[in-house]
Amino acid sequence: MIATDGLTKRLGEFELVDVTVSIEEGEYFVLLGPTGAGKTIFVECVAGIHEPERGRILIDHEDVTRLRPEERRIGYVPQDYALFPHLSARRNIGFGLEVRRVASTEIAARTLGLARLLGIEPLLDRPIRTLSGGERQRVALARALAIQPRVLLLDEPLSAVDEQTREALCIELKRIHRELRTTTIHVSHSFEETLSVADRIGVINHGRIQQIGSAGDIFRRPANEFVARFVRSENIFPAVVRQGTPEVTLEVEGTVMRSVATLEGPVMASVRPEDVEVWVAPPTGEAVNVYEGPIEQVLDRGATVKLWIASTPPLKAIVLRPRWLADGLSEGKVVWAHVPPEAVHLFPAE
Repeated sequence: MIATDGLTKRLGEFELVDVTVSIEEGEYFVLLGPTGAGKTIFVECVAGIHEPERGRILIDHEDVTRLRPEERRIGYVPQDYALFPHLSARRNIGFGLEVRRVASTEIAARTLGLARLLGIEPLLDRPIRTLSGGERQRVALARALAIQPRVLLLDEPLSAVDEQTREALCIELKRIHRELRTTTIHVSHSFEETLSVADRIGVINHGRIQQIGSAGDIFRRPANEFVARFVRSENIFPAVVRQGTPEVTLEVEGTVMRSVATLEGPVMASVRPEDVEVWVAPPTGEAVNVYEGPIEQVLDRGATVKLWIASTPPLKAIVLRPRWLADGLSEGKVVWAHVPPEAVHLFPAE
């Protein structure tokens, strides 16, 4: 449905470089990256706000690179929602249709249908200034959908709402997408938000795409160190894989860690903290990748607890709160950290 080919755009000192992305019809694609990575510039190029120096933008096989925004049939929700404060929610939703000279009866029907879909029908005659952040987000989404866009662009749509509202809106976004099947590009810096909505994910940093794949690819098989650190793999070590062996020699006092990966030579090894098993007694049978050490630090995060284990190599683990309480995993307690070989992901050293 939508593709960019070698998209390049310079704004001041920042440059979006050779961004090539292909998004299928009906897909919910999330562009994930830190602040200043180039996410907003990318969606603004797709929306037609910026014209790229190089590259093409295709929507449904049509080259729209030089078309004006209104000619692209794109629904766009910017970070600040850009709602008109002097208009009611109803007038905001129908604004794009009024500009396109759609019949008033059709505007009324589409506005009401979207308001019901988004649960904002009682708010239609309220002024925008009286609405909460979550309500404004729904109005902005309804306005973008009212024109029946080929592609929906959401630029950090949940950044201005609290955590509880964000969780509820993620559920709403996914529900609406299931019903309408509008091809969607959603920009985010939050991987929790991303996991809630994405069919597929692209990670961007310094204007360059780092990796594109499913949530499993991105979070459990990162392509490089930036992606691994950004998605909080946290246990990341330089290492060497000797030819013909499944053993990874970590550059941490020569520790050996077994993996099921097939790379050889200089690599980086990463292990997600939730994949590290914490035992309060040493294994009785044969076990690989078991490392003894005291718990150095504990961070209670409510439903889960994060542990820093001063083993060799040093490891971070995440356990469920009931397990933490039952096993008395307090600071100073000696434990055995087990890393399953299938949880050891390898990628080339940069």
